[in-house]
Amino acid sequence: MSNDQHPPFAFLPDSADSRLLADLTSHASDLSEASHTLRLAMEAGESTPPWFPLTMHAVTAYIRPFILSNVRTRLDQMPEFPGIPGEFQLIHDTIRKYRNTTVAHSQSDLTMPIAVALLDENGQVRDVQGWTLLHPMPGSVAKDFDRLIGTMETIVDDATKSVADRLRKHLVDESPETIAAWPNPDFLAARDNEFQSTRQRTRAPQFTSYWRIDSEIAQEDIH
Repeated sequence: MSNDQHPPFAFLPDSADSRLLADLTSHASDLSEASHTLRLAMEAGESTPPWFPLTMHAVTAYIRPFILSNVRTRLDQMPEFPGIPGEFQLIHDTIRKYRNTTVAHSQSDLTMPIAVALLDENGQVRDVQGWTLLHPMPGSVAKDFDRLIGTMETIVDDATKSVADRLRKHLVDESPETIAAWPNPDFLAARDNEFQSTRQRTRAPQFTSYWRIDSEIAQEDIH
């Protein structure tokens, strides 16, 4: 890149609106994850093995924006969020309670662990086992859930555009010299055997990429 060329993007400096835009982007990512996962479940079908884990993961991703976080503002506590539309309040509450009692915690009667005795032909005990009866999300509920996610994605997208427009108007006259002085996030690299998720996200962004070199991958393939 020659000296008279500028990079195609810059990271915004910290401000109330840049933090808001980052939080909305984070919520949008969770909703997109929920939508994608639920669609995979619906494509697989209600009677297939992937249905149960995929619908449960969709629930987890959808509820993330609505629960306490140490690093971002809850979606339903943002002034830009107009609230759950009345027609979707029931399915939203159903999904929230399902997450709390069944997906995140095993408390509801949708999961029933039982101890059973296997009997022989004479009615005597020949073995003892533990069984678990599970009831997955019904397909009709999944369809309503899919519409709910789509509605939330539209609401977040509208809020994001509003904040982005506000930032654009505020920053449009910034000089290239000022923009060039904006701080950049820290991008780090580490070996994949160092992978961990204990560091908390901060307002000063830091991202670590975990990797292996080709010779290590080839050695694993040999074994």
